[in-house]
Amino acid sequence: MILIDNITRILKFSIRTKITLNYILLYSVSALLTAALVSGGYLLITRNQIYERNRDYINEALGAVSQHESNVELQQELEHIYEESGINILVTNAVTQESAATTQFYPVVNYQFLTENNPLYKSFSIVSLLSYDLIALEASQGEYSRVVFFFNVEENIHTLKIVLILMSFGYILGLLMILVLGDIKLRRVLNPIKKISKSAKNINTQNLDTRIDVGRAKYELKDLAITINEMIDRIQDGYRKQQRFVSDVSHELRTPISVINGYANMLDRWGKNDPEILQESIDAMKNEAGNMSDLVEKLLFLARHDRDALKYEITEVNLSEIVEEVAKETAMIDSEHDICADLTSGIWIEGDPNRIKQVIRIFVDNAVKYTPEGKKIQIRAFIENEFSVVEITDAGIGISKDDLDNIFERFYRADESRTKTTGGYGLGLSIAKVIVLQHGGKIKVRTKPGIGSRFSIYLPTLSRK
Repeated sequence: MILIDNITRILKFSIRTKITLNYILLYSVSALLTAALVSGGYLLITRNQIYERNRDYINEALGAVSQHESNVELQQELEHIYEESGINILVTNAVTQESAATTQFYPVVNYQFLTENNPLYKSFSIVSLLSYDLIALEASQGEYSRVVFFFNVEENIHTLKIVLILMSFGYILGLLMILVLGDIKLRRVLNPIKKISKSAKNINTQNLDTRIDVGRAKYELKDLAITINEMIDRIQDGYRKQQRFVSDVSHELRTPISVINGYANMLDRWGKNDPEILQESIDAMKNEAGNMSDLVEKLLFLARHDRDALKYEITEVNLSEIVEEVAKETAMIDSEHDICADLTSGIWIEGDPNRIKQVIRIFVDNAVKYTPEGKKIQIRAFIENEFSVVEITDAGIGISKDDLDNIFERFYRADESRTKTTGGYGLGLSIAKVIVLQHGGKIKVRTKPGIGSRFSIYLPTLSRK
């Protein structure tokens, strides 16, 4: 079992081991290619030098081939050249297949057999006879004669072996440098990754304030650490919003549940036979049940938005008519404010008419809630450039600069009191923002504490022909 665990651990190479092996592989391939180029270049130079040194003997041999028709005479001439130069020569007649050679030893006499039956001898003639310390140089003389010169390169091969041995020592030294110095360098590069990994593993919901130290990281690793920190920032922000969301929902549901539970206990004790208490309890329960239903509907809407499941019934919408309807309905049910409507007729957009009306109703209801009695609420509809604009201006309490950035957050209310003085759950503006953005629009806010606020809803205008 221990053996299996050790084998498994060895096979699961770390990233440092994999990088080292890749470097060794590339280094080895480069060394082999270098050795091949050095050897090939050295042999080519050697062959050219041999040819230049023995050019006279080569020309003499080629001349003898062209002058002597008798194979016996040619054989004698070749032996004479061999005695002077030490060069083995093979002459083959392509027609009669007769041959003359300075020696009867292998591989001179059977050179033709070797080249015909082994393609490597043809393709790499310069290295084909190195195992015999020979380099073959072929030439043609006349139409039918093939002349092969065999040069002894024992000393050259010995020199090449020394060069390759020295290169091998250099390769081993370089390999050791890769293993030692490369490992040190890789540790320096990868240690920040280990620290980043360790820091990331230690981050949980209990210490979301922890961040990865980017001081010692360099280059891409520093970018990685910064990116992870930014991701943790987003996670922390989302987690805080979730905590606040759960807390706010619990808070908002606690009040109606407590009211319903209180009236139920009152009925159970002494309200069963008292029609007045019974009716009061029923009305209060229905009211609180309606509040909870309204809260749940708003939460469901936002939940559908979060999972991208909202559906809109898109059609051509007469925005002027919708704004006029909201203004008339508000004036009918609210006699405590001066509702003024200034509408440009014939403004058309593309969208869901029910959702558009819901947005306008949210902003108008807020204006009614926060505007003192007797003050004016102005509702306008007009076209500005390529946008259709609905503008609601109130004379309410205004919004402070600190609260302005948060008014579209869920459950956010500027007073933070959570009292029922003005009602609502702090979800209206969040819903309005979702609907407007998904219709390709935007919302602008201008406000001054103690003076009032102006909310402008911008929606793309539909051009109708």
